Amino acid sequence: MATQDKTTAEIRLQSGIDAYTQGKTEIAAEAFIDAEKQFRQIGDLKRAGDCRTLLADVQRESNLVEQAITNYQRAMKLYNEAKRPLHEAHAALAIGHLERQQTHLQQAQEAYHTAQLLYVAENNAQGQGNVALALGHIALQHGDTKHAAEFYNHAITFFTAANDAINKADALRSLGDIQRLARLYSEADANYQRALEAYQALRDSYGIVDTLLGLARIYLDQRQLDKTADTFADAHNKARALEYELGEADATLGLAEVALQRDQVEQALASAQLALQVYSNQHNALGTANANRLLGEINTRRGQLSYASATMERALRTYKAISYRLGQAETTLGLGDIQRLRGFLSTAVQSYEDARKLASKTQNDLVEGYALLGIGEVYRQQGRTALAGVCYRDAQSFMQQVGEFAGVAQALLHLARLTVFAGNLGHASAYLDQAATSIASGPLASAANPLLLIVQGQLLLTQGDFVQAEACFRAAYTQADGKQEPLLAAEAFLGLARTLLSQGDKDAATSTFMEAGRQFLLLESTAGDGYATLGLAQTLIVQEHWEEAIQRCEEALTRFNQSDDLIGQADTMLALGLAHRENGTLEEATLDLTQALQLYQQQQQPLGEADTHFELGGLSLIQGNMAEATSAFLKAITLVEQVMKTLSKPEQWSMFLQQYSDLYTQAAITQVRQQRDAQASTLLQSFVHIVGSQEVVSRIKAYEETILTSGAEMTEDEIQTNKDLLKRLGQLRKGLK
Repeated sequence: MATQDKTTAEIRLQSGIDAYTQGKTEIAAEAFIDAEKQFRQIGDLKRAGDCRTLLADVQRESNLVEQAITNYQRAMKLYNEAKRPLHEAHAALAIGHLERQQTHLQQAQEAYHTAQLLYVAENNAQGQGNVALALGHIALQHGDTKHAAEFYNHAITFFTAANDAINKADALRSLGDIQRLARLYSEADANYQRALEAYQALRDSYGIVDTLLGLARIYLDQRQLDKTADTFADAHNKARALEYELGEADATLGLAEVALQRDQVEQALASAQLALQVYSNQHNALGTANANRLLGEINTRRGQLSYASATMERALRTYKAISYRLGQAETTLGLGDIQRLRGFLSTAVQSYEDARKLASKTQNDLVEGYALLGIGEVYRQQGRTALAGVCYRDAQSFMQQVGEFAGVAQALLHLARLTVFAGNLGHASAYLDQAATSIASGPLASAANPLLLIVQGQLLLTQGDFVQAEACFRAAYTQADGKQEPLLAAEAFLGLARTLLSQGDKDAATSTFMEAGRQFLLLESTAGDGYATLGLAQTLIVQEHWEEAIQRCEEALTRFNQSDDLIGQADTMLALGLAHRENGTLEEATLDLTQALQLYQQQQQPLGEADTHFELGGLSLIQGNMAEATSAFLKAITLVEQVMKTLSKPEQWSMFLQQYSDLYTQAAITQVRQQRDAQASTLLQSFVHIVGSQEVVSRIKAYEETILTSGAEMTEDEIQTNKDLLKRLGQLRKGLK
């Protein structure tokens, strides 16, 4: 009877196996359940365990994960009772894989450790290798690359002992992934090549595709774009021939990254969307997150910030759901960039700090460096110049450690822009030279060229070299537009508009500011729109349209308040004060200029402070307080000369100081009006020694023409005072020749 029962059980088991191989999963499952009951009834617990394992395998393939885990657990119990530790270990290993698939990493580790103890007790190298490889994958998922590498090395040792070439190749490829992330490219390349040779010898086409993808990412990290594209294309073609959809999607996503590096933004967008569709269809969470992250970067580049933000947040949620910290770090950084560009500075700083913490845990110096750059940019916009400088220098250090020339160039350019702002023009020029060297040193560092030209233009504009500044901004716009960098293109256009205004071309400045504003609006840049609106206000002030200028200033101020941009707020309060003063509302002008002065002093911006002192001096003259006016003018001159002395070439001094002819003339005239002729002469002599006398003499003559020496309403004392003033101004003017 027992023999008959055993035969019946074996027949039922075989029918289940046959149905399984034919894809008839429901019939197979039913047969395995029947067979398991029969084997258990006759006391053959090992065969009963086999039936439960096969049932679990069927459910695993049908994506019935929880049922599969339950049946592997029952199989483990049966194998334990049958004293079959290796079979028990295999079932525990399968449970670990399923728990990891569901991102139940703690449960997965527990299952793997159970399997490991059983394999060690049986001295089973193959099993120990499988556990080590799986634990390496979990460590990598946690971002613990150090321990992941240790597990992969252990797996290689075990698989070597077990003569398991395929799994050894898998471990070599995984170790190569870790080394690539650590930028140990030679070591990674060597392990990928060893894995590739093994896959080719064993004709494992899927392994070949996965290894080619790893090699392509090395070349991408090294910015060898032609080699990268060829390798991704090779992997793509091989995956397509195999109908290996995930491999094909990985290659397509890689080609999207290559297209983005080559400034082929629309092609990158199409490829990333295609990859995303495949990942979604395959329910592959990691691939979906990777594709969404890249789409976030692409749409940030295109200036579609709201869409980019939503896509990046979607990627971040997925990375968190699967506990993939490496992806979380990069995505959080990207989200911080988007928030900063949209003017959400406080939120951006928090994202950058989160990215730094994640990057530190995952030993990703590159992400940490770029996060520091982002924090520095936030601090700069908030006028916290000292903190911004610290962040830029720390970022530069991180970038240099990992050989990221593009990042080094960006850090140096941000430092250059900061030092222009802080009035240290000589240091700004030195930073620009260093940035140019870094750009020339590294592949694809030329991506920083538009920013280099913009900062160069800002320096030249500050120095008073308007012709060269205009050339820089035009070249920056052309390059940024060609590279499909719309935000940089808009910033270049803004710089061009400011230069045109400085040259007195009001009509061209107006149209250029308006175009910059349109571009910033399309790019959802609140601060950028604020600067364009402020530029229009400044143009209206030059055109003496005071009411309209005030309205534009208030619009700009609203945008700067929304984006927490204190630099823009300071510039706007200065312009608003000037417009109110000329419009006759002196009380408002005083409040505006006082606030502007406080902001510039907090920001340590000497030229902004000098401009505000000059306007306050003009306000004091209107109010008849010449002593206060003189004090304000002299404070402005001290600050201007402080900045001038940071320039090394005499011709730079002359061009820079020429912008402040009106300041020196007003200061001297006010001193003469206070009977301080000697001080006025000394002040102007030092000025004309550097700049020449033509501009000052012309301005003094223009002032002389406004002084009345006759009129029915004038008293004799007033007439005599004015004649005396004209005489002394004439002497001052003649002494300058």
